[in-house]
Amino acid sequence: MVSSAFLRAVIISCFCLEITSAAHVPWDITANDVLDLTYAFDNNTVYWPGTQPTFSHDLQYRGPWAAANISWLEANAYGASEHGGTHLDAPAHMYKGKWRVHQIPAKNLVGQGIRIDMSAKAAANRDALLNVADLEQWEKDNGQIPEECILFVYTGWGKYYTNRTAYLGTETNDTSKLHFPGISESAAKWIATSRKVHGVGIDTPSLDYGQMMSFRAHVTLFEKNIYGLENVANLNQLPTKGSLIHALPLKIRDGSGAPVRIVAILNTDTSLAPRLGQISWIVFLISFAIIH
Repeated sequence: MVSSAFLRAVIISCFCLEITSAAHVPWDITANDVLDLTYAFDNNTVYWPGTQPTFSHDLQYRGPWAAANISWLEANAYGASEHGGTHLDAPAHMYKGKWRVHQIPAKNLVGQGIRIDMSAKAAANRDALLNVADLEQWEKDNGQIPEECILFVYTGWGKYYTNRTAYLGTETNDTSKLHFPGISESAAKWIATSRKVHGVGIDTPSLDYGQMMSFRAHVTLFEKNIYGLENVANLNQLPTKGSLIHALPLKIRDGSGAPVRIVAILNTDTSLAPRLGQISWIVFLISFAIIH
C-alpha cells in the first residue's frame, strides 16, 4: 500500500513542476510585452553594396475574384538576395561544412536575450569595436552570460538605417569605404570559446566592422556553428537581460542566409523555470527520503 506521506511528496513535486511550466511560458502577453526587432522589407531595404538582386515585390493581382465569389483577393511575388535587411547568416555562409539555414536546430532559434551596449563607443568612433573588456565588464555588472542565449550588440546604428549613406559610411558600392562599428576578432573568439551562445546579433550591416574585409568575427563564430543576425532593429528598446528571443528565418534549404523575423518577449524571468525544475526534484527526493 502506498503511504500517505509518499502521496504528499508526489503531489508537492507535481505542483512544483506545474509552477515550472507556468513560469517558463509567459502566457499572458500584452502588446507592450512584445518587441519587434525586424525592419520591414521594401524598396529601401539595405543590402550589402553590390549585391544583386535586392528586394522586389511585384503585384500579381489585387481586386475582386469573381470565379470564386470572393469580394477581394491580393497576391504578389517577391524575390531577394539572402543577405539583406534584417536577416540571419547561417554558419555555412563563411565556414565550409557548418550548418546551412535549414540545418539550424529550431531550439537554437529561441533563447534568452542579452544586450551588450557599446553605443557610447560607436558615437565617438564610426569604426569602434566590441572587445573582450566590454564583455567582461558586462559580466561584472550583470553576471555571467547565460548558456544558450542570443547575444545582441547594441551600437546605436539603427538610427541611421533609413539613411543608407550614413548607415554604410559611403554612398558608393566600394566596400573599402565602409565605416560602421562591429565585433573584434578577439571578442568573437571569447564568445565562441568561453561561453555557449546560440547566436549573435547586431544593429549594423555586418558582425564585423566596416573596414574588416576578411570577416574574422564571422569566421570565428561560424566555426562553432553560432549564427549571426544583422541589421537588427530597435535594440535601443531591448533590455540588458530578461527577454525571451524568437529569431525565425525563412527556412531555405541549403541557404547561406535568410530574411528573419526577430521578436523579443519582455517582462519575463527566463531564469526562473530551470531553478523551479531543480526545486521540484529536490522536494521530491527529500520527501521520499523522509518517509523511508
